[in-house]
Amino acid sequence: MRSTVHPLRSAAALAAALALVLTACSSDDGDAADEASAATTTTAGDVNGFDVRAFVETLAADDFEGRDNETPGSAAAREFLIGEVSQFAEPAFPDAAGAAGYEQPYDMGTNILAVIPGGGLADEYLLVGAHYDHHGTVGGSCQGDPDDPDDEICNGATDNAAGVAAAMDIGRTLAEEGPPRRTVILAFWDGEEDNLVGATHYVSDPVAPLADTVGYINFDIQGSNLSPALTDTTVMVGAETGGPNLIDSAARATEASTLDTLALSLLFGQGRSDHAVLAAAGVPVVFYTDANNGCYHTVKDDIDAVDFAKLDQQILAGRALARDLVATDAPPEFDADAPASTYDDAVEMLKIVEVAEPDYGLFTAEEQATVQEYLTDLRAIVEAGPTAFDEEANGILLGGAVEIVMALAEAVCDGYVS
Repeated sequence: MRSTVHPLRSAAALAAALALVLTACSSDDGDAADEASAATTTTAGDVNGFDVRAFVETLAADDFEGRDNETPGSAAAREFLIGEVSQFAEPAFPDAAGAAGYEQPYDMGTNILAVIPGGGLADEYLLVGAHYDHHGTVGGSCQGDPDDPDDEICNGATDNAAGVAAAMDIGRTLAEEGPPRRTVILAFWDGEEDNLVGATHYVSDPVAPLADTVGYINFDIQGSNLSPALTDTTVMVGAETGGPNLIDSAARATEASTLDTLALSLLFGQGRSDHAVLAAAGVPVVFYTDANNGCYHTVKDDIDAVDFAKLDQQILAGRALARDLVATDAPPEFDADAPASTYDDAVEMLKIVEVAEPDYGLFTAEEQATVQEYLTDLRAIVEAGPTAFDEEANGILLGGAVEIVMALAEAVCDGYVS
């Protein structure tokens, strides 16, 4: 997941900033909870034998040198991923020999694209993907660890080896249960950390017509916890882009997971991952994310930062949505007129901020005051009801959301040792 925008208090300003991004891209019981977590740690791997942990450990290993695009580490990661996906999916470019059949090169990197042929609706497509690139080594957007100056590799375990594992697992599952009714395209994007250039290239030269693509499911930062109190919370962004059908399908899919999945509008993704490019091109999207905590874009985003029990639950939800979208008689229809944000976003954001309240001590005194004020404002907005949700309330909602995410990103990275 690439860097965020700066805090903006005005709803109009935030919406305008996001529009610019899109435009650029397109040209409670503790013991019981512990027992439940232990019981579900390997759930996701039960269906197809895919070892999620081993996969993430490999992709986030030092051997791949942080997977920066156009580096030997990136090429090695690409070889590994093609070796995995070629076990169950066909090359997107069958006229090319060997690994090249899965590669979509462009001037700043190489996307990996694979196809699981469909059945009765083979000429309709579901796109499932995640970016595999990261920042390479310390410098620029990735920070080192003062306590371990010898660690210079930005491994990107939650961002985004875990997301790639989710997409890979879902593809393998659909292939083994298949053929799916609709054709599935798996996309592992390069260059996401460089202004989404891989997904942007795909939109300009898609494997399948975008008009026939019923949806895109995007995974970026998975198996991560914004704070200790939010261990069982994750976020789902953008389902309104596919109208009522996608909203309903995405909501049903969350029932496959034990996590509290909060649904937010597309704007809350801040245009920060590959789904934004597809949405700007008229493709309905659902973006699964844990946003960014203190490990984000640091050398500490390593295997110890991954909550694998949480990742398993996220994969279960993603599987459920993908199964629905490849089979449904009521596919999503892109809604270009969906509102940028709604009263329901305030309700969902309030849940996050209230659950996180025990962790406010992670913030600086100034940040604590800001977040506490935001909590008070959100409670007032929600209490006032949907009919009172106006431009002022919208501005408070959106501006505060940016600020709390940035504060969480600056908190101490304690990791998650599972």
